[in-house]
Amino acid sequence: MSHTKEYVENLREIHEAIVRLEDATWALNETLARIDTEDQQQYIQDMPKRNVKADLAAVRGMLAKQASKGLTKEVKDLLKKFGAEKLSDVNPEDYEDLYYSAESLGK
Repeated sequence: MSHTKEYVENLREIHEAIVRLEDATWALNETLARIDTEDQQQYIQDMPKRNVKADLAAVRGMLAKQASKGLTKEVKDLLKKFGAEKLSDVNPEDYEDLYYSAESLGK
């Protein structure tokens, strides 16, 4: 076989190997994406559910602590900032923000 034919045959083999590699890469990416999706769904299912009553108790405790330090006016202003006159008027979705805002009072 001439050098040219041998060279062309080698190029054809290399091309076929590249195509097989590309197919394998696509299959691997699809598998990894599926595994990642399954892991994310499992992670979401395993996440603990928020306990609104415990959150409310924690916020109440933090507000009481700050009020006992003489920051009663600031606590009331903070509740107003969250659109409430009293703690029971605060949206439960805001408990975490309210807690950390109260924690930073007086600093």
